[in-house]
Amino acid sequence: MIIVELILYSLVLAMFGILLSKRIIKKELLYILLSIVVLALLIHWIFFSVRWQLYIFYLVYLSLGIIVYLNRILNINFKILLKRIIISLLSIFIIIFCAVLFVFPMYEIPKPTGDYLIGTESFIIVDENRNEIYTEYLNDYRRIKIQLWYPADTTDGYDQVPWLEDGLIVARGLSKDIGLPLFVLDNTAYIMSNSYHQAPISNSLDSYPIVIISHGWRGFRNLHTDFAEELASLGYIVIGIDHTYGSVATVFDSNDIAYLNSDALPNRESTPDFLVYANRLVSTYAADIQTTIHYLEDLNENTTSQFNNKLDLTKIGLLGHSTGGGADVMVALNDDRIDSVLGMDAWVEPIDLEDIEKGLSIPSLFIRSETWETGINNISLNILIENSSVTSLLYQIDGTTHFDFTMVYMYSPLTPYIGFSGSIDSDYLTSILKEMMTTFFNQTLKNESNSVIDPDLWDEVHLIP
Repeated sequence: MIIVELILYSLVLAMFGILLSKRIIKKELLYILLSIVVLALLIHWIFFSVRWQLYIFYLVYLSLGIIVYLNRILNINFKILLKRIIISLLSIFIIIFCAVLFVFPMYEIPKPTGDYLIGTESFIIVDENRNEIYTEYLNDYRRIKIQLWYPADTTDGYDQVPWLEDGLIVARGLSKDIGLPLFVLDNTAYIMSNSYHQAPISNSLDSYPIVIISHGWRGFRNLHTDFAEELASLGYIVIGIDHTYGSVATVFDSNDIAYLNSDALPNRESTPDFLVYANRLVSTYAADIQTTIHYLEDLNENTTSQFNNKLDLTKIGLLGHSTGGGADVMVALNDDRIDSVLGMDAWVEPIDLEDIEKGLSIPSLFIRSETWETGINNISLNILIENSSVTSLLYQIDGTTHFDFTMVYMYSPLTPYIGFSGSIDSDYLTSILKEMMTTFFNQTLKNESNSVIDPDLWDEVHLIP
């Protein structure tokens, strides 16, 4: 795709050069050039994604082709003033196009560092033991969607999946949620992941430890694909959950979509019983995690599935951001199937104080952004850590915001200027988070005693006593 686009850009420059040049050019050469112009455009339209950022470019591209044809082949002479106006307008459109490409680029997902290739597969789970509380329909069972990332030895013959597996629906769900025109983030639907649909799971090991990832309120499962792919490449089976009605869009099929229900967590300032709503939401997320574990237990026993006996259910780690991190803690406090928990700005405030005071009996690691350095959540978090019977550590990463623990870096280089990202470089931060995450899970799920987090490696990372 990049090569074809570079050809299109080169053709625009060539046509501009012809319009500005006073040299006589043979009509045969012009016909060849214009034929290439048309052919390149058709190839791009037919075989590659036509994202909205290119619409302005197409306008300039076609306009230049028509003007070159009229001026240089049909010998229609434009008056000097008209010619200058046309070139000026087209130049302005090109500047706008370049600005749009800069603001909404097509980034590539970071490459995982592990030795395994990555397969992925998604499942819809219906929990008939729970009624859905976030719809107006009675007797609706709770439904969630999960995605597995897992080690693979080969991906030959299998389709590479997009970063956003559910594509435009999720991209536009996010646009709607943050108040942008629906089409603005459409380009992210065409970004490819490093994973391949239903590639065969590796037989290098009999089974693999499990990490379950929970997104925050108004997030979605693919906001943590970078972590999922990194862990899968290192020999983990990773499960990302779309928490229905807490996700910007959960896609069960093209005609069955559950969008974010903003009433599930109303505005704190205008809601006297805000913590009641918050506890209900975190509890729902927590129940989704337990539903997922039950499903994994069944999947592990399913002899027709490639995951049969591949899931090491004696080694389960939880990884969560914000509301998802709070739900992880809630599960870990009450479910002895969990072996370790890692929370990024884990929102534990909604959990009942009597549960918080019990503390955790499994290893836990909490990573806090600088923007969450102060706030009422820290009261509950500190109580939890102090009362935990097994090592529980809290680190803060300076120069970060709450959203820096997601893949917000995939959207625009302007995110630091509008408050979504902090001052720390996104690539550098991602490397820090991946190192801390993999070291922690290698230690707690793979029993690698030599895996120890060394905060002295990074000036921005501080252990909070």
